[in-house]
Amino acid sequence: MVETTGHGSRFIAVLSNARFLLLWLAQVTSQTADRVFVYLLMITAYNLTHSNLGVAVPLLAFGIPSVLFASLAGVYVDKFDRKGILLVCNIIRGLLVLLIIPLASKSLFLIFLISILIYTAMQFFAPAETSTIPEIVDKKHLIVANSLFMVTWMVSSVVGFGLGAPLVNLFGDKATYVISAALYFISAVAILLIPFKLREQLWNKEKPVLDDLRMGFEFIRRNPVVQYALLKLFIASSAVAVLSLLAISYAKDVLGIGEHSFGYLILVIGAGMLLGMGLLEKISQHVKKGIIVIGSLIFSGLVLIGIAYIHELWPALFLILCLGIGNIFITSTAQTILQNQIPRQIRGRVFGVQNMLINSAFTFPVIIFGFVADFFSVPFSLALLGLMVFGMGIIGIFLPEFKEA
Repeated sequence: MVETTGHGSRFIAVLSNARFLLLWLAQVTSQTADRVFVYLLMITAYNLTHSNLGVAVPLLAFGIPSVLFASLAGVYVDKFDRKGILLVCNIIRGLLVLLIIPLASKSLFLIFLISILIYTAMQFFAPAETSTIPEIVDKKHLIVANSLFMVTWMVSSVVGFGLGAPLVNLFGDKATYVISAALYFISAVAILLIPFKLREQLWNKEKPVLDDLRMGFEFIRRNPVVQYALLKLFIASSAVAVLSLLAISYAKDVLGIGEHSFGYLILVIGAGMLLGMGLLEKISQHVKKGIIVIGSLIFSGLVLIGIAYIHELWPALFLILCLGIGNIFITSTAQTILQNQIPRQIRGRVFGVQNMLINSAFTFPVIIFGFVADFFSVPFSLALLGLMVFGMGIIGIFLPEFKEA
């Protein structure tokens, strides 16, 4: 790890780190490419099937590799050079997106298979990226670096989906596939330019893969701080996923501003995350990271309960802004705790598990809370989610090891 020099705030120190900026650019471009690609898949699937069920195919193609390969991918992230993995994953994804173009109007099955390959490559990219951050950013600046990554993860996700429609309208489906592939290639160039040496071999590459996979799970099992941090990231990701699901109904049925205005609610969450990023940079210098996570969970749980019972627009927007602040406090701090707690040689395996959990947060909780919202109501579902988040914060109070993290 190389120390970041410079005076002033930790933001300036992180942003003056050229290696971090290149990795950050790689994240933004690849994340935007992912979202544009998903939008295209949904349009293509609907055009081929003319059914809502067909639109579920992209989500299925995303979920299968996550469940099957995310943990295993982490083993190979530890086994091989991480810069090389990031580079190859982007090139493969870009080429596979181009391969879909001649199939876009012919075979949903072949598109599904190629999409599975693209999403499988994503399972290697995510833990390699997360494991690289603490190797190029000084330890005292990690919380700022993670905040920037978390904020741009959400912003590029929203922008990526938002870009899909105008790009398709302006250039058509095929040209937009090319644009998505080009973004992956730009990400690959950014990775290639990072002055990051091939790291030394830290363990025996001949060791059976399953043994190394078990080692990662055993480390998690024996480390309650890591367990709790992973659980908190899952809870925070689930909250964002459920809110994204319910945003349309909440905007239309609760706030009465119409279903087409739900995007403003997502933008307010993003604004809260940006504001929270600045606050966290200051608070983290004086408060232990574990305390920040626990307090933010309790705060976010109460905010969610408040959102469930408020039907006026401006108070609701204020609470949604607060929710964005709480989310960045939880995710960035928990991520930093993990990077500090996990030995370098097994980071890939643990972050592979984290990747699987976060991806799972966008499937199972969404299905459960979507059913609850339909069977009961959107406010009831939001209140239930708030109680879950609040309860996880209360549990943390009784974990002294985590409070001291």
